[in-house]
Amino acid sequence: MSTAAKLRANAKVNLSLDVTGIRDDGYHIVDMVNCSVTLFDELEIVMMPGESFSISSNVRYLPTDERNLIWKAAKRLSDKTGIPMPEAKVTVRKRIPSQAGLGGGSADAAAALIGFNLLLGLGLTKDELSVIGASVGADVPFCISGGTARVGGIGEVITPLRDELSYPILIAMPRYGHSTKEAYAMLDRVPEIHHPDIGSVITGLCEGDADKAFSRAGNVFEDVFSDEVTLELKRKMTADGALYSAMTGTGAAVFGIFPRAREALEARDLLRAEGYGAWVTYRADRGVETVN
Repeated sequence: MSTAAKLRANAKVNLSLDVTGIRDDGYHIVDMVNCSVTLFDELEIVMMPGESFSISSNVRYLPTDERNLIWKAAKRLSDKTGIPMPEAKVTVRKRIPSQAGLGGGSADAAAALIGFNLLLGLGLTKDELSVIGASVGADVPFCISGGTARVGGIGEVITPLRDELSYPILIAMPRYGHSTKEAYAMLDRVPEIHHPDIGSVITGLCEGDADKAFSRAGNVFEDVFSDEVTLELKRKMTADGALYSAMTGTGAAVFGIFPRAREALEARDLLRAEGYGAWVTYRADRGVETVN
């Protein structure tokens, strides 16, 4: 049995995001089209018999205690299976920005669940891991499944989609982040929400029709969290050739769908010159990839 694993935890982009209601327990019901992208964090898990569970990272802002979603994932895995908390060291190399709507923490948790399932020989299926992941965070089940999918419920209902489009995705990050909790609280106070047409997005992706896929896409959180920087990033991307641009998740990152890599790379360089974090990514078939 292996004693170490390296994994890539891919970010996600919400190609379209709708909130359709609130459950009695206060959780919001979503209807989204998500895709995994090739911007990723790297996790290295090393089993350390006799040692306590620990997390280290290349960035100072990341909590490395019980607040970290990796830690929560390991604890929920332990509780679910009855095994002790893993005796392991997890090293995280962060590339996905925080408070961006890109699911970085959830992707890391998904990678931890998949990695420990492999290293401990637990034999859990993706569906079983997703049930555990849902108790850690709403985006974790999708990050375990990956690819392109319709996501419903509170994030736990995953329906894989056939995506016949091939497109570079430019992601830009302002110098600040957004709080997901605050975003949902603000959304609840909005009297009228402009709902995207999720069905049209799905049909367009399946038919390889970009106009149909993105002409009626959208993100309801732009009604509450869209500011001058968000609008300016969308305007710049559109002016530089993007077919569609929107905020992902609750933000603050904005993405643009470009027809060709050349336009996306040129737009990236212009945004970097203005001080934004900017990355050209592509659709990924999986949410988590094992490196070895």
